[in-house]
Amino acid sequence: MQTNTAYQVDVIQPSRDGQARRVGQIAFAATALFLAQLYLSPAQWFPETEPLHIALVLSLASLSAIVLFRMLANRPLWLGWRAIFLGLYCATAVLSPMWSVDPANSIRGGLEVAKHFLFFVAVVNGLTTPKRIRIAILLYAIASIVPGWGTFWNWWHDELLVEGFRGRWLGVMGDPNHDAMALVASVPLLLYLGTTGDRVWKRIVGLAGVPVLLMGIIATHSRGGSLGLAAAVLVWALMSKRKVLAGTLALLAGAGVLLFAPSSFWQRNQTIAAYEEDLSVQDRLMAWQVADRIFHERPILGVGESAFLAAWTQYAPIEYSGGQRYVAHNLELEVLGQLGIVGLLGMAVFVLTSLRSAFRARNGELGDEARAVFAALVGYLVCQQFSGYALSWFLYAMCAFAACCEHWAPLRLQKQVAPAPATPAAVVAFPPPAAV
Repeated sequence: MQTNTAYQVDVIQPSRDGQARRVGQIAFAATALFLAQLYLSPAQWFPETEPLHIALVLSLASLSAIVLFRMLANRPLWLGWRAIFLGLYCATAVLSPMWSVDPANSIRGGLEVAKHFLFFVAVVNGLTTPKRIRIAILLYAIASIVPGWGTFWNWWHDELLVEGFRGRWLGVMGDPNHDAMALVASVPLLLYLGTTGDRVWKRIVGLAGVPVLLMGIIATHSRGGSLGLAAAVLVWALMSKRKVLAGTLALLAGAGVLLFAPSSFWQRNQTIAAYEEDLSVQDRLMAWQVADRIFHERPILGVGESAFLAAWTQYAPIEYSGGQRYVAHNLELEVLGQLGIVGLLGMAVFVLTSLRSAFRARNGELGDEARAVFAALVGYLVCQQFSGYALSWFLYAMCAFAACCEHWAPLRLQKQVAPAPATPAAVVAFPPPAAV
């Protein structure tokens, strides 16, 4: 009886393994395409595709395939201990309508946070081999060239401008600041492709794509984007193994910005020094003051997910309470104001552990990719200090890439040991006979 059962298991298992491999490939493909469409925004670019709900279909296909793969392979989902803190942040957001000053908005915001959590789970469980991680990063980086060119095109042709002179893209990148942040996050990835790509066409695409992204960032006239770009390129150059080549490319990028950026770009960036006279900067400072007041009155759980604007009239100074309301424009202050210390603890530890993961993987099998992801995260987080928002798909994508580089690839390259020379037959030593 036991022999028959064991025989049946041996016959079935190869079939299940084959099914699991095919399902795993479907999960990877859907996840990689979802990552790429974040930049492409096909429904906004081609309105005819909006009824297809491409993003929803890809996300459902990815999550369903991942669950099915884990069932067929009899393996649990991998999340890592960082998921405890991401789960803490997500749970606080989902439960925040219970104490929110704007429960309706907090319900919608909590659902968005849950979507971002599932997105992170899909990426870290869909990109499970070094090859898959490299392909996903490749598609993600190449896709960013489209909005880079689209942003510049819109600015050049005076289309979809914000404030009359700031270019932007579509979809989640429809805000010039968010547009610049997303483009900044992809610059180190394209630099990595241009310097260490294993194919000539990858290097060509990487080196050609960087100027396009620089053009797009400049067209947004985002001051935070400018600071984040400088930080991302500098960190990438310092961490690169080919420092001479990396330094040369960084200098060329800086020279290109200095020579070809329009005067309006420099005029807007000069207001960083004269912030007392810049209304936009003063509005940001006022929003930060509102976040500070919220923290002093509701330090533990905040005013509720996505309820910052609703709390404005209650916490803003009298001269600002009845006028224009502004978002926090800072990742930490937004989370602190909306979800208090509990939410900020979850988000901060999640982001910091992602930085740690990318840094730890810098000398492993995916070392080049990890360095680029680390630089991208640093640049993106610099942007988040001035135009930050927590519901950012690109932040979760970078954190997921960092986790994948650490978990799914060796952290140390295996040194190939030369085989020992064969011993001539004439000098082979035979062991002495065993004692009786």
